[in-house]
Amino acid sequence: MDRFNAHWDKLRTFYQVATVGNFSRAAEILNTSQSSLSRSIITLEEHIKIKLFERVSRGLILTRQGEILFESLKKITDELNQAQACLEEEENEPMGFIRVAATTGFAALHLSAIMPEFLQFYPKIQLSIYGNDIIPNLHSNEVDAVISPFIDSDDSLIQTYLTTFHLKLYASEDYLKKFGVPKTFSDLDHHQLLAYGDHKTFHPFGQANWHLTTNTKSASIRKPYVMLNSAVGLFNLAAAGVGIASLSKEHPALEDSTLIEILPFIEGPEIDAYFIYSTRTKKVKRIAVLKDFLVKKFSKGLSKEQ
Repeated sequence: MDRFNAHWDKLRTFYQVATVGNFSRAAEILNTSQSSLSRSIITLEEHIKIKLFERVSRGLILTRQGEILFESLKKITDELNQAQACLEEEENEPMGFIRVAATTGFAALHLSAIMPEFLQFYPKIQLSIYGNDIIPNLHSNEVDAVISPFIDSDDSLIQTYLTTFHLKLYASEDYLKKFGVPKTFSDLDHHQLLAYGDHKTFHPFGQANWHLTTNTKSASIRKPYVMLNSAVGLFNLAAAGVGIASLSKEHPALEDSTLIEILPFIEGPEIDAYFIYSTRTKKVKRIAVLKDFLVKKFSKGLSKEQ
C-alpha cells in the first residue's frame, strides 16, 4: 500500500484512462492534455514499479496487473459515488447535476420540448443533455443515464420502459403528384428515398433505414437519394417534397404537417425506448424524479402534448 501513498490524483487519472481506453478521450473528460496524462501514467508506473498498460496501435490495453488495479479502483469509485448519493439524499429537495445521453433525434424532438417543465418542478437540478448517435457506456461514468433500447445481459443497470416508436413512410403531396404514389414496397425501387445518415453505421434505435432493405433481393439495398443524420432534417426534406422519409408516427411535427403516410398497410419496425441508469445511483433522488417525470409524460402520449 505504501507504493500508492500520495498518488491518488494519478490513480484517478489511471482509472479514467483505463475506463475509456485511450488518452485522447480521457483528456477531454478530465479537461487536460494528452501529454500530461501520458506523463502522469508513466510516473505512476515508475513509482509503483508495475507496468499498467500495453501501448498498441489502436490505443491502450491493460496488463494483468493493470486489470487488477482497475477493478480495485472501480470498487472504490462505486463506493464513493454511493456515499455521495446518500449524502445528497439528506436534502429535502432534489438537487445536483444530471447528465443524460440520447440520440440526436430523441434529444431534439422530445427531451428539449419537455425539459423546461421538468426544470420548473425541480429548479435546483442542473441538466446536461448529450445528443449523439453513439450512446456512451454507463460504466465509463461519462453520463448518469441514457435513453436507448434495452441493453441485454447487464444486471448492473436499472432499465425502465418509456415508450414505443412506430416507423412509417411519409411523403409530401407535391412529391406524390410528381412521382406517383407507391402501391407496393417494390415500387420504392423507383423513388427518391431519404435515409438516416449512413445506412452502414450503427444507430442505437436501429432499423432507421428499414425502407432501404425491406423486400429487396438478398444482400441488396436501395440507394438513398439523400442521407442526413437528423430526424428534424429528414422531416423538413420530406415536407419540401424532396423524397420519401421513414419517420416515427410519434414525431411531434407530423400532426400539424401536410405529409401523407404511404403504404399504410405495411407495419414498419417498432422500437422501444428505455430510461437506463446504474444500480449504483438507484437511491439518488434527482435521477429518480427525472425517471418518474419521463415515464409520466410518455404514458400520457408525448407527441400529442407537443
